[in-house]
Amino acid sequence: MASRYLKRWCLAGGGAHTAWIAAGFLIECVQEVDQVHQFLTDIRSDAGARCGAAAA
Repeated sequence: MASRYLKRWCLAGGGAHTAWIAAGFLIECVQEVDQVHQFLTDIRSDAGARCGAAAA
């Protein structure tokens, strides 16, 4: 429902700039999520290495 409203609003005029800003914001959000995912992966691998070294 919201996407239909947004599409209608953008097509009615003047919405292209707002859509461009929204797309840029979403791209930044995806990049942040990717960085957090990589950070957590690094922490898990470091913790796994420490636990393996402690067991040996």
